[in-house]
Order: sequence, then C-alpha cells, then structure tokens
Amino acid sequence: MFKSKTLLASLALSSSLTFAQGIVLNDQDLRTDLNWLNQQGVIQISTSTWPMSGDEIQRALSQAKISNNNQQKVIDSVMAHLNARNQLLRASLFAETDQKHLPQAFGDQQKAQYQAGLELNAGNQNWDARLRVNAEKDPQIDHDQDVNVEGSYIAGKLWNQWLIAGQIPTYWGPGHDGSLIRGDASRPVYGVTMQRAEQNAFANQWLSWIGPWQYQAFAGQLNDYDAVPDAKLIGLRVTAQPLPYLELGASRAIQWGGEGRPESLSSLWDAFVGNKDNGGTGEPDPSNQIAGFDARLNLQPLVHVPMGMYAQYIGEDEAGGLPAKKMYLAGVDYSSSYKNMPFQLYTEWADTRTNGKAQGISYNHSVYKDGFYQHGYPLAHAMGGDGQMISVGGDIRFDRLNRVNARVLFAKLNESNRTTNLAFPAQDELKAVDVSWTHYLRPDIPLKLNGWISDSDLHGNDGGASIGIEFPLEKGLFSY
Repeated sequence: MFKSKTLLASLALSSSLTFAQGIVLNDQDLRTDLNWLNQQGVIQISTSTWPMSGDEIQRALSQAKISNNNQQKVIDSVMAHLNARNQLLRASLFAETDQKHLPQAFGDQQKAQYQAGLELNAGNQNWDARLRVNAEKDPQIDHDQDVNVEGSYIAGKLWNQWLIAGQIPTYWGPGHDGSLIRGDASRPVYGVTMQRAEQNAFANQWLSWIGPWQYQAFAGQLNDYDAVPDAKLIGLRVTAQPLPYLELGASRAIQWGGEGRPESLSSLWDAFVGNKDNGGTGEPDPSNQIAGFDARLNLQPLVHVPMGMYAQYIGEDEAGGLPAKKMYLAGVDYSSSYKNMPFQLYTEWADTRTNGKAQGISYNHSVYKDGFYQHGYPLAHAMGGDGQMISVGGDIRFDRLNRVNARVLFAKLNESNRTTNLAFPAQDELKAVDVSWTHYLRPDIPLKLNGWISDSDLHGNDGGASIGIEFPLEKGLFSY
C-alpha cells in the first residue's frame, strides 16, 4: 500500500515540475541524493557526466520505485532542489575568513573570498537560459575581472539533443572528489556543449544491448593561456549502461590550435585520429591529448547491498592506440539510513603521477607548456599533476531542513614541483578536515556554513570558515 501511494505522489509531484532549467549544473547535494537513490534501487540514472539534463532527471524520478519513508524523503529533497533552481530570479551571497587552500570539492563554484551573484532563469520544454552575474573580491583564481558571467548559458533542444552555449562547469567521471580528465576546480571554459536530453536505449534490436547511453561533446576557448594564446579545448565523453548495475564511460580531451598553431581541418583531423602525436612519426605534434576509461558497479541489483565501486584511468599519451602514461582513481561508496536519517559514505584514492612515478609528465606538454590548466588551475583533478590523495567522506540528512557533509583527506601534492600548477605550486603534504552544514530556511533557501582545518608541510596549521546563502527574489521572501 505504501509503495503504491508514494509512487503516485512522486509522479504527481514530478509532473508539476516545469523545467525551465533544462540544464542542471554541478551540485554536490543533488549528486549525492541521486547517487543515494541509485544505490537504493529507487531509480536508475547516470550521474558521471555534468552538466546533466533536467529531462533525464525527470524521467528517472517518474519511474521511481519507492518502498519506505527515507526514500521518499530523498525524492522530496531532489524535487525541492529542482524547483528552487527553476525560479525566475535568484541571488546569492558568499564570504570566507581565509582563502581555502584545499583540493576543491565537486560543485564548489566559489572562486573568490567574497562573492555576490544574481541570476535570471527562463525557458520552456525546448529552450533554457540562465544569465548569472557574479561580483568578486579577493579572487582565489585571478582573471583580472571583478565582475563575470560564469554559470551563464543559453540552450535549445531538438530531437532529444541539447545544444548549450555559455560558460559552465564540466565534470566527467564517477569520482566523488575528482576527475582525472575534466573537473570543475578551474573557472569554467567558454564554449559549446552538446548532449542527449534523455538517455534512452536504442530502439534497434541490434543496438538495444548497449542500454541507456549518453554523450557529451564540448568545444571551447581557453582563457589566460599564455603559452599558446587562443588555444582551444575539445572533448568527447560517451557512457552506456549495458546492464542495470554497470556503467561504462570513455572520455577524451584535446588542447588544439591557438596562436602560431595550425587550425586547418586536416590538423583537426590529425588531432582527432591521434596518429601524429608525440613526434612518433616524425610529423609535428598537432595537439595535447588525454583519454581514458571509467566504470561504476552498483551492487544493489546483484546482492541487494546499497554499495557501489568505481574506477577511472586516464593516459597522457597513446601507445598502440590506447592511453599510456597512466593515472588512476578508484573508490567505494555506501548509501543507507540510520534512525530514519539517509546517509552516504565514500572513500576514494587518486594518483595523478605517471605510472606511479612523479616525472613532470602528467597534465603537461612540450608545446602547450601551461599544461592541462586554465589560469594555472587544473582542468582535470583538483590537485593537478603528480599528486596522490586519499579521501574519506560522507553526507547525512538529519531532517528536511538540515544536512551535513564532511571529508577527511590526505594528499601529496605536486611531487615534481611543476610551476604550471598554481593551485599547488610546490611539493607539499597536506592533511585536512572539511565540514559543511546546510540549513534550509525554506526548501528553496539554503544557508551553508563551512569550516576546515589543515596541516601542511609548507604552510603549517591553517583553518577557516565560510558562509553562503541562496534565495529567490520574490515578495514575502521569508514567509513560510
């Protein structure tokens, strides 16, 4: 009885969502909730490619299989989040006592010590637009602008494809704390993105075995890249779920073109084929490339345990047609409830050295000498190249108005002392605790308090705190 009633309620609620926000940008709480529902067997959805499509989230929620109150609680949390992001006008304020010198967490878009934002959202079933204006003081990632439009985009949908133009963050991979190929630790790259709206399987009987699948293609312009001004960033990611419990992904990113570099179609083809890389044929190296694979195994459909295992490997160059000079990431996560409080725990290991050795190769290149960075901050894993990191973290929702997420991390950073990595410009060892409490003044007004302490070989003991709030601009703002 409970199952049927709650399912009907969820369907009614999901049908009431009008996704002006057809594009859903990186958000840690939302990703946690969707992963939790995945591991509980409530929904089936891929959360390894961001931004996500609102259509795909709505499809997954409409098919939710709810069996208890805790699952309903998390469903309601996702709904509240999407409805909040769908409001016409929103504002945000952020301030921190000190700049936070830790590898940035997923969805952390605060790139300055003080920030105020104003955003306008509009759209319907087939188009979506967001104009976000940010004012910053004391930036952590300096780009000589006090005001920017990061997080802004315009998107149109045709034949189940979203075409997005703007400056939005990208994240490719199953990792909680980082991706080895495309992360969101740097400022977003200006560009154009294309992806599927709903991840339906092929209708063709010969291809249906691939299961639900997604692609995301990106082409953009790097900013503040002095080594090769006007260098381009091109990327493609494809994921598939051939089995309900298994997701496979393949990703590739290319730095190409720019001042003094060929930008012809033949050069682009050479970069795409990759048969002239690294001078192996005696031909000019057309691009800087990294590529690799990832996988996630969900144990719930197999052994009824709400646990997942995931891994990613990325190669700096190729050998024999496959990525070589490899970097690795692996992790385990678990989603359950304690005394009616949904929680998720994870542990993750990442190694951005080259085949386990710090050689100054990872995320670097002989032509694109600023490396796989923008403004000196990583376009991939937040710690940059030649690092190692182990993190243990989790999230718990006490009630509909309060949740806490935390992580403990141990990291060896920039073991090759490469100056291209401005996030961590010198070799260092770091231990840190990072805790956030989110209190919802209303379901659409999150107040987030964050505190951290760290111990660094270079900088000694450090700590700080931050406060941030987001709210709609409407009449009767705090009447609830």
